[in-house]
Amino acid sequence: MGKLRSKNINYKGLVIHCQQNGGLICLTDMWKAAGSVKSQELDKWLIQRRICEWLLELVLEAKLELKPVVERTFAEQPVANSGCKKYRAWASQVRKLAKDVGLISIQGGIGGGTYAIDKIAIEYAESLSTEFRDWARNAVKERIEEQVDPELGIRRSRQRAVKNWEKQGKSREYIGARLDSIPKEDFYEAALYEHGVQVPLHFAHCKARVYQPIIGTTEDFRTARGLKKRQNCKDGMTMEELAATDFAKVLSAKRINTLNPNGVSSCASISHSTAQQVANLLNQ
Repeated sequence: MGKLRSKNINYKGLVIHCQQNGGLICLTDMWKAAGSVKSQELDKWLIQRRICEWLLELVLEAKLELKPVVERTFAEQPVANSGCKKYRAWASQVRKLAKDVGLISIQGGIGGGTYAIDKIAIEYAESLSTEFRDWARNAVKERIEEQVDPELGIRRSRQRAVKNWEKQGKSREYIGARLDSIPKEDFYEAALYEHGVQVPLHFAHCKARVYQPIIGTTEDFRTARGLKKRQNCKDGMTMEELAATDFAKVLSAKRINTLNPNGVSSCASISHSTAQQVANLLNQ
């Protein structure tokens, strides 16, 4: 099956990304969302002795057969402080063990960062601002609940969306249309994912190419409709524009699945040419 919409978390309009496979949470995004305070940088947190010892305990919980390795690593722990080269090498070894068992993941390139399991994410949040810590406890707790009961997540998401649209003064008809567009968006994203588009920035690029023939560039559209810099363009669309972009995405997905391209460039090109045909129909 294709890719399902990721369970990213939103904090005051800032996205905290979660990996598609395994659901690891981006600690780098958490640091940025909490204000990018230098003294709270992730590398400084991860190198702390108590955190390294705790990570070793988590490694043992995750893979009991690594007990000899964990015990040996504990025994090799240098007495020196975290500034010492020998200690830093030991802390790096601990982090590698955590990566090897899937507790931590490093994603390079655009949209990259350090990702970790929920338990580590909550612990890191404790070291950040009080406001962010309190929010994170709640948000990650809800996320864990929704992993156990996916329908609960869908209901909560719909309820939050409807409340936000009502605050924006949207009509009942518009809200219904937005809810109807969600599976169409998922269908399009699934087709992109199956054909090599798997980075958030690349998804955004393909969507921008779908929108361009119908509403113009996303940047100009947001400015013209009074939307915030990264606000969803759909928030400013008319019912006709919403229907047209939804149709363009569904048709693009079908063509991508039929033509079987690979990569962001080919998928974006198909999306744009398909949307251009939809736009031509609207202008007739």
